[in-house]
Amino acid sequence: MKYATWSFIALMLFAPAAAHLDARDLGAGGSIAGTSLHVSDASIAVSCPLTVGGGFEAKTNALKGELVLDPGQTGAVLGELTVDLRTLQTGIGLRDTHMREKYLEVQRGEDFASATLDQIRLEGLDQQNPAGMAKFSAVLMLHGTERPVTGTAKIRRTDQGLAVQATFPVKVSSFDIASPTYLGVGVRDDISIAVNFKLGPKRQLAASR
Repeated sequence: MKYATWSFIALMLFAPAAAHLDARDLGAGGSIAGTSLHVSDASIAVSCPLTVGGGFEAKTNALKGELVLDPGQTGAVLGELTVDLRTLQTGIGLRDTHMREKYLEVQRGEDFASATLDQIRLEGLDQQNPAGMAKFSAVLMLHGTERPVTGTAKIRRTDQGLAVQATFPVKVSSFDIASPTYLGVGVRDDISIAVNFKLGPKRQLAASR
């Protein structure tokens, strides 16, 4: 896995701010920039349209990550989000096996068993108090290949931190994945990914469960 080393260095620099953050500060709309925020309550749905019409979704809750809104760079988000592709489920066992082993090739190692989103940048939000609709760009590592992606995100403040709903399109062939086919029916090259999760200080998220 190719990690953004500079991101983790920055996380170490900014993480001490989280130790003094109180949930009341977040709920009151206080500045959240420079605070180390952990992912919780995540869900991912990959919409896969079929070449003959209709489609199916591949879903998982196995998203983890730690992010920091960089107070020194407008729109910059330090850290990364990682999903375990071995947990994706479509509702049909045989299709799940084909998807994971034949097309995603999760057995080939960590670069294939997980997907990572990093180098994230937000546009159109207040870095100190992010809330509302925003465009974002990032780099997606999938199937051992890195490609830039863009999408939209809806962010709102909660008592524990932030709630995020993001969507972005992906072209399967851009990641050197063979055109998926199941029982003679193909999946279109353009798929859509929807990601929902919460962000908050680790201790606060644990206490809220």
